[in-house]
Amino acid sequence: MMMRRSKQALFYCIMVIMTLAVIEGMAQAAYYIAYGELNGGGPAQSRPAVGAVADELEHRLRRSGDIRHPYYGYTASQAEQSLNQVPPPRREDGVVLIGLLGGSVSQDVTGAFRRALEAWFHNNDIPLRPIVLELAYRMMKQPQQVMVIANTLSLGGEYDIIVNLDGYNELIGPNQNYFEHGVSPFYPRFWHQAQTDLTNAQQLTLGRIYVLRQREQRLGALAAADPWRYSALYGIVNRYLRERAAGQILALNHELVATLAGEYNLQRYGPALAIGTDDYDLSQSALRVWYRGSVMLHNLSRTAGAEYYHFQQPNQYVPDSKPLTDVELAVAYEPGISTIRAYREGYPLLLRLGDELRQQGINYYDLTQIFADNRETLYSDRCCHFNERGNELLAASMVQRLAPALRHQAALATRRVRGENSTAAGAPLYPAAQETLPFHVVNKLYFDVGRTEGGTLRYSRDSCLPTETASLFFVRVTPADDADLLPENAASGYNSYDFSFDRDGGVMDAAGKCVMEYRLPEYDIARVETGQYIPDTGQTLWRARIPFDLGFAVELTPAGALRYSRDSCLPAHTAALFFLHITPADRADLPPGRAKYGYNNYDFPNFSRDDRVSEASGRCVMERKLPGYDIASILTGQYIIAAGRLWETRIDIEQP
Repeated sequence: MMMRRSKQALFYCIMVIMTLAVIEGMAQAAYYIAYGELNGGGPAQSRPAVGAVADELEHRLRRSGDIRHPYYGYTASQAEQSLNQVPPPRREDGVVLIGLLGGSVSQDVTGAFRRALEAWFHNNDIPLRPIVLELAYRMMKQPQQVMVIANTLSLGGEYDIIVNLDGYNELIGPNQNYFEHGVSPFYPRFWHQAQTDLTNAQQLTLGRIYVLRQREQRLGALAAADPWRYSALYGIVNRYLRERAAGQILALNHELVATLAGEYNLQRYGPALAIGTDDYDLSQSALRVWYRGSVMLHNLSRTAGAEYYHFQQPNQYVPDSKPLTDVELAVAYEPGISTIRAYREGYPLLLRLGDELRQQGINYYDLTQIFADNRETLYSDRCCHFNERGNELLAASMVQRLAPALRHQAALATRRVRGENSTAAGAPLYPAAQETLPFHVVNKLYFDVGRTEGGTLRYSRDSCLPTETASLFFVRVTPADDADLLPENAASGYNSYDFSFDRDGGVMDAAGKCVMEYRLPEYDIARVETGQYIPDTGQTLWRARIPFDLGFAVELTPAGALRYSRDSCLPAHTAALFFLHITPADRADLPPGRAKYGYNNYDFPNFSRDDRVSEASGRCVMERKLPGYDIASILTGQYIIAAGRLWETRIDIEQP
């Protein structure tokens, strides 16, 4: 009898386990159908939600005694903080003034950065003293860095070098501003705390948002905790509840923004932006602000006779950027944090825009991989900050890349000691912006530049006055084949040919224009950039870019693929982004979001090596699969974000 009952109990246990296994399998299949991925045990974010890190930063802000600044957002109340320094910094003999911009990571690294600079000058036996002006502050993000430099320059401030270390806040802050607080994404972080003039109904709405945020965070923590993280059934229920809470938060935010817009409360929330509910669209806007901000800082620096360096800060959530230690996994890594998604989706876009900054002649350096082989404990919290050792290594990497600018400052100091202040007697070595060129004519194109069939660059303008030709000309030639790069130019990616025209260097053509020519090297060329600059300050007066043949022949294959071909497939030919716009024969094949455009967008960054094949004729051939629906037309080509399209081809397809 006892044996029979034991067998029955065992049978029932087996049946329960099998039933649960079937339910779990069905739940896993449902999860995959609903979300396009298997339940991995981690809380996939339906949108960038404010987690524990943001709450911690908000708490730090409230207790830190910060003061509101009319241009910068928040600054420190300490009088010695450089942002509130009066009068602004001025150049002096024996000193190199370096302004350091960014957020809390930049603020934390200031001391180590100063020590690394002092060590560099000492080791190179250069008797200069670096002064690091702490222009960074926690939670600062673009366009605040631009505001800092523009304001201090307008007040008479001067810099020798301006350094911007950023990238984290620009990816995270705009989403948190907009989706969590209804504030303009480009206002300073937590700006809504600056005002308390909410009605009772609005405060109640904010309270409901806070409660939903706490619920969403608790569910996210449970989804990543044992044993629930392994259950697909719990995962699908948990994700539904989190997405429901996220939708309610978004709806309440829109309700709050709508009531505030009716009251026209610009002071607290800023102007309403037509971004909608898509966090991807907001991220794209934020990245464009980040890109434009760096370009503006570069231009402002050059106008002020300073050199500009832009560093992309490291972060533990960038894939494969560091082997995390057990300590870092315990105290500096949170699997469900929204930063993971922001960096996985936003970091590749930052890299592309960083490449564009470099192509614009801006000193941009990606530092996210400097710890790729480092097995020390460097990160100190779940956000982005470093311990003392991490700050030392980060500062050393920055100073290493700043070496050309530091040597330039040493050369300028030597010339000043010798009395070689400038080409004009009595003029200062560091001319202020108004003493070199009026601000409105910086970047004015002084010469029209074109390429002749004889392999020369042709410069022309209405006159050839000495003041117009006295400044040095630069020619930067990017070879089509990297093998043609001179060894000393391998890092920059182009060969540099500076030259000057004497007064007899130009001739008058039949149209009465002054014409001057410069012969290009004979190797195959991908691109040429040329312009003029002032040697004393390095300030660029104007620049022009001349692309060479970068196009592809494009055709449809019998197998239904798009075939790109050209005589050679060197890196210069595939580095630019490709666009691929396909107009369906039936508008029903357009998703709702693309209906207003009339075509589907299949842009892609470049071809991998696996995409490339070589024909018997030796031509480089690359193919791209096309969608299965009927196609009316195809528009494809390549483009550079900052410069526009390089070439394009349209293919119209006749329908049966």
